[in-house]
Amino acid sequence: MTSLNVQAGAAKTDITPDVGCWLEGIPRAQPANAIHDSLHARALVVGYSDGAPGTVNRICLVTCDLIGLSAEFCWQVRERIAQSLETTPAQVVIACTHNHSGPATLGIFHDSERVDKQYLDLLSHRLVQVCQEAAGKAEPALVGVGRGQETTVSQYRRLLARDGRIVMNWEEFPQHEIIGPAEEGDPDLGVVKIVGSTGRTLAVVFNYACHPNSMPGDNFTISADFPGYAADLIEQELGGVALFTNGAQGSVDIEGFEGRDFQGVERRGEALGQAVLDTCRKIVVRPDPVIRSGRLVFLLPYRPIASEALAWARDVVSQAKGEVATLRDGISDEIKAANILQQAGLTQPGVDFEVVGIRLAESIFFAIPGELFTEIGRKIKTLAPSLQIYVIGLANGYHGYIPTAKASAEGGYATDVASGAYLAEQAEDLICENAHILLSRVSKGA
Repeated sequence: MTSLNVQAGAAKTDITPDVGCWLEGIPRAQPANAIHDSLHARALVVGYSDGAPGTVNRICLVTCDLIGLSAEFCWQVRERIAQSLETTPAQVVIACTHNHSGPATLGIFHDSERVDKQYLDLLSHRLVQVCQEAAGKAEPALVGVGRGQETTVSQYRRLLARDGRIVMNWEEFPQHEIIGPAEEGDPDLGVVKIVGSTGRTLAVVFNYACHPNSMPGDNFTISADFPGYAADLIEQELGGVALFTNGAQGSVDIEGFEGRDFQGVERRGEALGQAVLDTCRKIVVRPDPVIRSGRLVFLLPYRPIASEALAWARDVVSQAKGEVATLRDGISDEIKAANILQQAGLTQPGVDFEVVGIRLAESIFFAIPGELFTEIGRKIKTLAPSLQIYVIGLANGYHGYIPTAKASAEGGYATDVASGAYLAEQAEDLICENAHILLSRVSKGA
């Protein structure tokens, strides 16, 4: 078995921070005091020819067991990776798993002083290094694509109450007053398997929409949560490097407050890992797959703030004591108020929103810099029925939650500026329109 035009290599490196760092994803009043399991960055480099004699293009996918990374940080690292691999930053994607038991890398809750700049410097170095190592391992490769399902790990977390309110599945609310989920989740599992010419597994890329926050706010232990457990399981079984990419996960979560412990981490990791392995067994790898990438950048406006919300935020901040309390999940009114005031102080009309499309054989991945609601991800997946389309969330930056217009009208967590949805309500339509344009570029040669 040989592949004339495609070469691939993969590698991973340890990015575990020291005990004493602050964790991110849930408000906490004290720093990390232990390490349960290591955090990793994993890299896949795929080289291919576009037909021109002697030319090799390289696409690089990097995954990190982190909550997220800023667009500025990602771009700087992507430039360094691109220079070292003789490619372009547009062909490099840095994605985070959205791990809630990893170090503070964004300062989401207006606690930028908790972000360790020395750790980010070290992370930058290691990301470049692991990509170089992956490129150095490149060999002729075959690629196969498969689709499976996992129905036990991820649930739609916005619940419709009998009085018309939307409540989250982690909130304490009488169960007899809940009608059920307000929308559907997404159990879809996308898998790309890459093997060498001898049949040895080089890499597995798996995509699944989920919220890796197994441990509640009173956990101060570093962990890669269940995606890290699943990746380790796949690597032990198949060899190679297993790269988890999170999907459109802004409106899904684990099952409320059941199994919010390390036993729950293992149970979810086992379930997800076995679902990937089951899918891998059915994948047929083929030589000379279509490999292609593309990039679009467009202005995505900020969401306006109502005068009533601004007045409320000012009142809350004026009475705040400035103390950070540990929460089991969710955010406080003080954080919501700070979100509103920060948004109100912006002078730019919006953000330069980047979407990168990567085609690997019969699969296409759209890298999105934020927490896209699952409903939007499902819509994007229908753009080309002949191909397997997936969203990689938390990729190349972080611009908060991206809800649907319907969810914004219904209310609830993650649908307004107060709870981290900073982009205009037309974000859903603009992202889908640009994904469709990008699709036409990366799907040619189907």
